[in-house]
Amino acid sequence: MRPLVGVKMDAIQIAFYDEQAAIEGLLMKSGKPNRSELIRIKLAFADEHMPAGWRP
Repeated sequence: MRPLVGVKMDAIQIAFYDEQAAIEGLLMKSGKPNRSELIRIKLAFADEHMPAGWRP
């Protein structure tokens, strides 16, 4: 199951994530960058590698 996550970003951050998703080949069927999948990957990595009890 995919986690439902809400993230607020400004236009500059959206453009940065879109560029990163495109570079990594994370594209939707339409060919647009899939920043949602990139964010899911980043969150999964953080869940796996952050110390127990870590809080922002």
